[in-house]
Amino acid sequence: MNGKSYYIKNFGCKINQYEGELLSYALEASGYKRTSLPEEADILIVNTCVVTHKAERDARRAINRMIRVRKDGAKVLVVGCLPEYKQVDSVDFVGGFRQALRYLGLNVPNLTPYQHRARPFVRIQTGCNFRCSYCIVPFVRGRSRSRPLNEIIDEIRALVEKGYEELVLTGTQIGNWGMEWGLELSDLIEKILEIKGFRIRLSSISPIHVTERLIGLMASNRDRIAPHLHISLQSGSDRILRAMRRPYTAKTYRKKIEQLLEALPDIAIGTDVIAGFPTESDEEFQETLHFIEEIPFAYLHVFEFSPRPGTDAAEMRPQVPPHVRKARVRELLKVAQEKRVRYASRFIGRVLHVVVEKKVEDGIFTGTSEFYIKLRFHLDEDVKFGKILPVRLLEVDRTVNIGKVLTSESAGIQKTSQKLLAN
Repeated sequence: MNGKSYYIKNFGCKINQYEGELLSYALEASGYKRTSLPEEADILIVNTCVVTHKAERDARRAINRMIRVRKDGAKVLVVGCLPEYKQVDSVDFVGGFRQALRYLGLNVPNLTPYQHRARPFVRIQTGCNFRCSYCIVPFVRGRSRSRPLNEIIDEIRALVEKGYEELVLTGTQIGNWGMEWGLELSDLIEKILEIKGFRIRLSSISPIHVTERLIGLMASNRDRIAPHLHISLQSGSDRILRAMRRPYTAKTYRKKIEQLLEALPDIAIGTDVIAGFPTESDEEFQETLHFIEEIPFAYLHVFEFSPRPGTDAAEMRPQVPPHVRKARVRELLKVAQEKRVRYASRFIGRVLHVVVEKKVEDGIFTGTSEFYIKLRFHLDEDVKFGKILPVRLLEVDRTVNIGKVLTSESAGIQKTSQKLLAN
């Protein structure tokens, strides 16, 4: 043990979170301890995101804070997407996470058997071959590159041996996995399913990659593959989708959703939508709003359009005024809240299988079900994070869902929903 400590602040997507875990694992394997106080750390790392103006602004604010509070001799490292996008000054290192490890004289780990998450991410690819007109990601992440099958399998085995019961397959565009070798995502999933003792969850995926084979795999392995997909929409207007250079139409998107619901009626389908894309008229926004209202989404991620320098969309005219963008965001968020409550309410009284993720106070825990419903529940004894428990959903509220752990009924564990709602 070297007696030194590190501090890391992660921003952005699941790939960034995964790479942050790699950095943490390598540092801790070399004797560093993680601290929550940057002023105490010998190494301060900001893992940045630039997908929106706000994300970049928040990352730069964190960098400036690290520079201000670092103790004498401490090093500030900036990794993630910002170094590939814009210049960063007044820090000790700027670059990729693997370069950062080499800068620190540490080995680059192939596996992450140690994670700071109850539902670990497993990166299966990185980069994107799409060229959406608004997106900076392909410029900073490059073209799609699949991770070799044997590396993925080895990492999954290591995590399962550690006791994790849900693993999230992640990447920039996971549906592109295997294309270099004439393979597809379903080939990878079939190999992963040969390993027992855990369930898989897929992260964000394009509708063009939701194939009949993938749907069939999910339908025939409901206990092993979480019935949940996050399928990006961005707009319900075909003209706007063309301007965005999205590789589908509203009609083909709807057809994919219908196929999924036919095979998996209870599946949780989430999506992303951009409000105020350049040239979007009031009528086209209403078209998107109507489209979203018709689809039984479990939740929405709503983004105000953020012009990123270097993208075609940043130069499109006319740009939608900020106050109009914000008004459209508010409308979409209202629909998103209604969708979330409506979907979760379908499961009241049903037993869900929930990954224990966080302890919020003595006896009160939170977790995520297979249907991506977040719950709060009571336990008399601490339980290992990452373990799946049967929890009956009792109440759905606009801010929190309340459940009761079935395995604890015999011990008389029962807290009122009032206490849970109050915290």
